[in-house]
Amino acid sequence: MVSGPWSVVRERQDVTGRAEGSRRVAAPPPGRASKHGACSRAAESGPDARKARRSDRSVAGGYVRIRTAEGRQRRWSAIGGAPGEVQRYWKVLRLPSVTIREGVRLNPDEIRAALDRILPGVQKPGRYLGLERNIVIKDWDSAAVRLLLAFPDEYGIGMSHQGTRILYHIANSRPDTLAERAFAPWPDMAAAMRAAGVPLYGLESYHPARAFDLVGITLQTELNYVNVPYLLDLAGIPRFARDRVEGDPIVVGGGPCMANPEPVAEFFDAFAIGDGEVLLRALLDAVKDGKAAGLPRAEVLRSLARVPGIYVPQLYRWTPAASPAEGGSFEVLDEAATLPVLRVFAETLDPADVPPLPIVPAVEVVQDRLGMEVVRGCTQGCRFCQAGYWYRPVREHDPATVLATLQSHVDSTGYEEVGLLSLSTADYSQIEPLAYHLAETLAPRRVGVSLPSLRADAFSVAVADAVSRVRKSGFTFAPETGSDRLRRVINKTFTNADMVKAAEVAFARGWNLIKVYAMIGLPTETDDDLEELARLAEGILEAARRVGNRKAEVKVSVGPFVPKAWTPFQWEPFVPVAEMRRRIELLRARFRRIRWSKLTWNEPEESALEALLSRGDRRLGAVIARAHDLGAVFDGWGEWLRLPAWNQALAEAGVDVESELGPRDLTATLPWDVIDARVRKGYLKAERRRGVEERETPDCRWGDCMRCGVPGDGADTQLAAPTLPVVGEAAPELARAKNAAYRLRPLPRVLPDPPPLTQPERVARARFTFAKLGGARFLSHRNVMDLLERALRAAAVPVRYTEGYNPHIRLSMGPALPLGAEALAERFDVECHGDVELGMLSHANRVLPVGLQLTACERLPEGSASLGKAVAACRYRLRRLPGMPAWPHAPAVTGDALPGIMEWRVEGDDLFVTANARQSDGPTPGAKVILAALGVPEEQIPLVPVLREAVLLAERPAAAVA
Repeated sequence: MVSGPWSVVRERQDVTGRAEGSRRVAAPPPGRASKHGACSRAAESGPDARKARRSDRSVAGGYVRIRTAEGRQRRWSAIGGAPGEVQRYWKVLRLPSVTIREGVRLNPDEIRAALDRILPGVQKPGRYLGLERNIVIKDWDSAAVRLLLAFPDEYGIGMSHQGTRILYHIANSRPDTLAERAFAPWPDMAAAMRAAGVPLYGLESYHPARAFDLVGITLQTELNYVNVPYLLDLAGIPRFARDRVEGDPIVVGGGPCMANPEPVAEFFDAFAIGDGEVLLRALLDAVKDGKAAGLPRAEVLRSLARVPGIYVPQLYRWTPAASPAEGGSFEVLDEAATLPVLRVFAETLDPADVPPLPIVPAVEVVQDRLGMEVVRGCTQGCRFCQAGYWYRPVREHDPATVLATLQSHVDSTGYEEVGLLSLSTADYSQIEPLAYHLAETLAPRRVGVSLPSLRADAFSVAVADAVSRVRKSGFTFAPETGSDRLRRVINKTFTNADMVKAAEVAFARGWNLIKVYAMIGLPTETDDDLEELARLAEGILEAARRVGNRKAEVKVSVGPFVPKAWTPFQWEPFVPVAEMRRRIELLRARFRRIRWSKLTWNEPEESALEALLSRGDRRLGAVIARAHDLGAVFDGWGEWLRLPAWNQALAEAGVDVESELGPRDLTATLPWDVIDARVRKGYLKAERRRGVEERETPDCRWGDCMRCGVPGDGADTQLAAPTLPVVGEAAPELARAKNAAYRLRPLPRVLPDPPPLTQPERVARARFTFAKLGGARFLSHRNVMDLLERALRAAAVPVRYTEGYNPHIRLSMGPALPLGAEALAERFDVECHGDVELGMLSHANRVLPVGLQLTACERLPEGSASLGKAVAACRYRLRRLPGMPAWPHAPAVTGDALPGIMEWRVEGDDLFVTANARQSDGPTPGAKVILAALGVPEEQIPLVPVLREAVLLAERPAAAVA
């Protein structure tokens, strides 16, 4: 049964409840473990995720535009702040950071009831309820191990993260394990939770975080570090590991930031260093065995330390040297610990680790598409790229498996876009046949294919063209710099001429926008290198003119280079903020003279903070905690970056920021040397020398092993077999494919031109009715439209689409329902080219979130009025809150106070109102207008239960078909 004020009405309508919207799995008694494997890492990143986190600071050709989020009032010294001003600056804006330890006393029913009271007053309330389809709900008491996957960013980012989805699937595939999800609540929700005493909770069962055995936190970026104490405080878990006692969850960190976990070591009981396939099962087994044996917390941690790839920071001591450049030393404090801790990786990618039924988000997320990892690892050897060294070796998924999985996922979810994920999708050895077969299968269903990480060459354009029959947005190049010389320093093998040629092909094939991502502040960079970036933009626009594209634009985004652990440039300094600003100003002045171009940039202060956290030691834990106490939260979002708080925290701790951002000694023991990433330090030093000498290091995926240190002498590279039918030019033999000359051939056309997309000429209109009850009332009108489109697509309803590269279902909605209001019979019309069968509604309802259900469909006679013209009135039922005055029995329905009222009736606490909904007939008061006219205080209006019982039509369609 759906929770909410209209339970009796819901029973009459037979709207499905929570259990029917999820996969219920009964857990066996403790001790019956599964041998199912553990998780794979498929972190999705890229321009979409970065764009969601930044303010817009831009220079377009001929004019300057700077949009800075409210609250960032001035620039600050050091990494951007003046410590003495932080208290005044934060007097109003600072949020309380009180630990809610007493919150664990709330049971799930009490938490859920409290959410009904606080969600009407927060932004995007739908993200705080477990409304999604395909979530797994297990019996709490039967689970031997309970895991909470707590993502340290908001829902839209966390649900875009493939690794979390896979961890969730792997853990719940074990009969002995229960896994749930939590995401960092937006600050408005956090404040409401603190005020109501509601702790962080699992979305599936609403159990408080402190009731779980394990809390897993994935760290994708250093700018999420401040959200670790934020989450722990909200959970009621002591923020520092040393303060936790028996009964507190074991807090485990993972993700790519494990390349240097030391800055957050004080917050975590353990870290998982490497791939989850190998680590998750061992972690769960150790905790389960410890619970069964009644081991104290300290002994469970010692048993974890014996697991290869598990790092328990409390069992090590770090002693810093006199300066950051000199590093420091580690000491092992317990015989259970090893030094260094070896990164563990999965030898192959197991298709069983991919969720068979992906969770369908109920609200919009940043990367709103189906994603599947096709390759893990990259050996291009870009000398600045941490992921390229951290995720070695290269392992590929079978293309036939990828194709079948994505087809199945589209069938079960109705997504309109799928994404092939990797660090370099164009280097997937089977990309050509996979791209063709995906396009052949999905394009007729108007499902697009996204390739988020392509090279800046003509080969990538040809592949993208093959999968872009449905939608062609901007084409993205990531040359990292506009200088061929500097590209040799960082081991990028293509040239500006290659990119201009690729852009020319892209413009000729229908793209109008080229996006270019580059860095400033790379080692050996000069002003001449910056000038080359402007010349590259000019060359790209000139290529558009050569092919007659008059709509072409180029958008260049630059970000300061941040030296990272386990890269050849880990010893390099971060260019001072003042110098970074000078270089940005130089580029701004240059791009003002380039028409049809736009320059955007990351703030140097933000990057300086990232650089500080990337190479810091565990002393920064106290700084992170103090910065959070001073108001820092969601640093990855431009509008929330609180540099004054950071500068006060750094000043109080006596941190020398300039030294921390400076170079490191090549012979020093560095904070991240507690980890063995499998890449030899000697190899990194050699690569650093080769960079200074502008020497290329070939990609060992296609050539000989370069002896980087990852074991296997090249045999650990797992390329996929050609399991899909050959299309066009035959796939090369492995020996030929490993030749870089083949992979980088100038302009392939190995895929045949696809036939044009068509749709039947027959046009009919169908009118659907749906209910929106329970938690679904917290979904916005825009959310509901997107979800309905997705459900119709999944159910194979014969809908018609708009034309162009971004097709949408031809759908028109009835009057918008206020956020927080429930409804029994909302309506929308859809253009179809065939009949809607009854079974299609059942299929669509299996995709829709809990509480959102299609209830009927009618075929409209030819010539019927549109829905907008047919709607005449809306009938509401408003329930009085305790303490509110009684509803008036006879309002002035014809006076100025409340025009547009057609019917008014009071029954106890319920007010029944029918209001005009046709603008041509005068005012169209909605529920909020009615409540305001009745004198309900503005802050109470969202709390009043509202049910729209009916949308009344002036005419009724004649032919009911479902």
